[in-house]
Amino acid sequence: MNPSRKATDALTKDQLSAVQTTEGHVRVVAGAGSGKTRTLVARYAHLTGALGVPQSDILCLTFTNKAAQEMRARIADLTPGGSVGDFVSTIHGFCVKFLREEIYRLGYPQNYLIFDAEDMKTVIKEVLEENGIARRSGIVGNYLDELAVYKAATPYIARYVVPTQTPGEVPLLAQMILRQRRYFALDFDDLLFFTLHILNNFPAVRERWQQQFQYVMVDEVQDCDKPEWELFTILSGAYGNLFIVGDADQAIYEWKGAHPELFVSYAPDTDIYLKENFRSRPNIVALADAVIKNNKNRLPRTSVTMRRSDGFRTVWHHCRNERLEAGTLAATLKELHDGYGFRWSDAAVLYRATYLSRAIEQALMAEKVPYVIWGGVRFFERKEIKDALAYLRLVAMDDDVAFKRIANVPSRKIGKKTMELLQGYAAAKGCSLLTALSGSGVAARNPAAGRLAELVAEARSLMDASSIAALLEWLLDRSGLLEQYRVDTEEERLENLQELVKSVRLYEEDNRNEEELSLRTYLQDVALYTNADYRKDDEKVKLMTVHQAKGLEFPVVWIYGLNEGVLPSHRTVRERGEAGLEEERRLMYVACTRAKDRLYLSDSEGFNVQNSLAKFPSRFIREAADECGPLYDVEGPVGPELWRGTGRLIAGLDAPAPPSAPLFAPGARVKHTVFGPGTVLESDPDAGTVRVRFDSFGVRRLAAGVLEECPENS
Repeated sequence: MNPSRKATDALTKDQLSAVQTTEGHVRVVAGAGSGKTRTLVARYAHLTGALGVPQSDILCLTFTNKAAQEMRARIADLTPGGSVGDFVSTIHGFCVKFLREEIYRLGYPQNYLIFDAEDMKTVIKEVLEENGIARRSGIVGNYLDELAVYKAATPYIARYVVPTQTPGEVPLLAQMILRQRRYFALDFDDLLFFTLHILNNFPAVRERWQQQFQYVMVDEVQDCDKPEWELFTILSGAYGNLFIVGDADQAIYEWKGAHPELFVSYAPDTDIYLKENFRSRPNIVALADAVIKNNKNRLPRTSVTMRRSDGFRTVWHHCRNERLEAGTLAATLKELHDGYGFRWSDAAVLYRATYLSRAIEQALMAEKVPYVIWGGVRFFERKEIKDALAYLRLVAMDDDVAFKRIANVPSRKIGKKTMELLQGYAAAKGCSLLTALSGSGVAARNPAAGRLAELVAEARSLMDASSIAALLEWLLDRSGLLEQYRVDTEEERLENLQELVKSVRLYEEDNRNEEELSLRTYLQDVALYTNADYRKDDEKVKLMTVHQAKGLEFPVVWIYGLNEGVLPSHRTVRERGEAGLEEERRLMYVACTRAKDRLYLSDSEGFNVQNSLAKFPSRFIREAADECGPLYDVEGPVGPELWRGTGRLIAGLDAPAPPSAPLFAPGARVKHTVFGPGTVLESDPDAGTVRVRFDSFGVRRLAAGVLEECPENS
């Protein structure tokens, strides 16, 4: 059968229209569970099969590695020989590929490094130390946030990265950028900004990449920020064939810079709505739609469920206290497992804030319900995994950050004074710390340190002839890492390292046809991995925040802690007004639409210490109704006084704020009675607050009225 025919046979009328509308700017509004991945894959197959477009001429961008992997696998099922083009990836994954070819124009090598948040904290600590600034973890975290804001707001690449001569006096944040440049390292934000800088400043490069892609397709556009919109707008500039898929009702990352209004206000040549919901039972779809219709910043639509009702209605459990709420949850999940045949892994418990998981965990343990917290330490952020990858990085390139991480892992008696000696030698000679290890004489005086240099040299001699997985196994053994964890009987760390080796083998298998497969490309790619891409499907109940549930689905979903002030978060609504409330409502919509068969809602009475509010039901529970009444059954005593309490909280939130003090412009010098002098970073007129970096107390967000101007030289 023709692959494109196979791909389109099972499509709905609207999906088929999205597949066959190939020319021009096309916007697809795809509601939850509407089969958008199936549609994107079918469109890809239609372009390559029916139209004969080479795979290399199609750029298909997704938001997560997991979505990209799923799309690649499904495309492979529809193409002869299971081939998939090089350009089905995440946005950042595309930038990595682009920069491998083009970053030399900025004086960087092809095997540039990608630093994650922990690596960047190391860079920041180095710069702070050189400037005599205390490097407490809170301060380092604040500077990490500031650096991201600075990069987004200034032409830092033109100002500090490209010039061969740095300007005279360099601000602290710019010093961090220059330190990155010394390491030839990019963070995640740099990947996008470097790509845009090259496209905007090298016309021949821009034209070549525009001519490369006849068709550009982008998924989850509602979660894209302005630089990401700029990227795919540029890349589709030659042929004008831009196909964007999204759902403003599922835009939950506005607080991270996403701009769903760009999707809502977009003026395409063709609009297509995917209205059918293939995921959820009718009662779940009706409830979710009843809540989200209260938002104004959206593209109005009504979902049509394609699944039959099984007679089960959503249940709202209102409980007298938090202990009973958590206990009801645990008992219900146990009943579904023992009495109705649901697997533990069929269920997910979603909450707005992580502190809510404490009571849930206690209740699940009491009922002996196995569970896993989805938001635990990420696999690729675990100490033993970062140590192992640091060895690979040191083999691939003279990486000073990696050297500092593993110089004493396991112990080689390289103390603080020895490290200072190495750094001094490296600075004087303009070489790496690894080179300094031999040149400075440290290796000769310290046999254990000398063996590190020998280990790296031998690994480099094996690199080209060995698979990455085999090289990693060799390093883990010869470095002494495995032996250290065996002696310390740290079985979990040993298991994680074994899992890392397995994941490398899988990476090599998935990329066996890639011409550029190498240790260096692996290290660039793995820097973009997240837990969602790696997580094993354990036979356990999943506990996670609503944000972490985005893109997932479960037969059973329990939305826990549905109290006014929690979901919606009153802090979000206070800070961002109506826009914040609409995003909180979208969170509720996303939470509901993760459920396939069973949806439970719960709240409890009492007092919430975290937000200092009495606990009353969320307004979103009340909104979950149609003209016939609530779209759920109620378990627990719910009287009118409860809803009056909710109303009082809403009225207090909506009450006019007292006249706010005038705000200060970014860069202004201000003074606080306790924190002393500082510099304003940003002002929020809606909230009446300013964000200030105090000279001695780090970054704080405060009401503008508690600050006063101070002289420039204070």
